This record gives sequence, structure tokens and C-alpha cells, in this order.
Amino acid sequence: MSPVKILRYIALLVAVLGAFVTIPYALLILVVLGAALGFMGVDKADRVMYLVAAVALAQVAGVFGVIPSVGNYITAIMTNFSTVFNAGAAAVILMIIKERVMD
Repeated sequence: MSPVKILRYIALLVAVLGAFVTIPYALLILVVLGAALGFMGVDKADRVMYLVAAVALAQVAGVFGVIPSVGNYITAIMTNFSTVFNAGAAAVILMIIKERVMD
């Protein structure tokens, strides 16, 4: 199993579990995992799609909050995923800047 796949599974686990239980430093863990995934797991061909997905997920993360009983949990999970994606998007942007400067 590749390191990127392991990081994705850990991010998924923390994002979902963090919606139901309190995990110390959960946001820090999600940001570090997201940044690592952004640096290691996003190919050049997928960068634009990843950036668009990060922005879109940040905008729609709270839409399920109106569903009775489960809406808050779904919103928390999607917000956690948004944290991972946005940290990854920041890493992708930093990689693009580095490549532009180094050329």
C-alpha cells in the first residue's frame, strides 16, 4: 500500500470519527494530513480539479445541516473533509509557486 493511500485512509478516519467524538488536535491532524496529501498525492494534471473541488466543498459543507438527527454529523464530516482539501489546496498552490519561481 502506498504512503498516499495510507494518508488518505487516516484522513478519512479522523474526519469521520471527529464528527462523533472529540479528538485532541483533530484540526491540526487534518491540516497536516491535507498538506501532505496536497504535496504527495495531487498530480500536475489534477491540480485545477483539486483546487476547484476544495473551493466547492468549502461552500457546500453545511448544506446538510437542516436534515433532522443526522444533519449535524454530515455537516461535521464534510467540514472536516473541507479542512483536508483546503490544506491540500494550499500545498498545491505552494508547489505551483515553487515551480514558477524555479523556472
